Amino acid sequence: MSGTPIVLLARGWVKPGGWDWVKRFACADAGVVCKAQVTGETEEEVLGKAVEHARSAHGVDLAQSTTLANFARSLIRDDGAAARS
Repeated sequence: MSGTPIVLLARGWVKPGGWDWVKRFACADAGVVCKAQVTGETEEEVLGKAVEHARSAHGVDLAQSTTLANFARSLIRDDGAAARS
């Protein structure tokens, strides 16, 4: 991210100065007992952060498995879609 603080509100994410929906990946959504969540403005940014987290925190290299990488990508959520529905 650009270093801009992001605050979680009841219905979505907001940057100071206006609404800006972000993408989110949570380890718990993958069935892992872990409270980590990574966010970013694009799916690629979130996936990159998720790959790094999986490697450093769980010893799993998502980059070595297309199946695991695709699974992680499928769990990336658009917080804006959840807030609008």
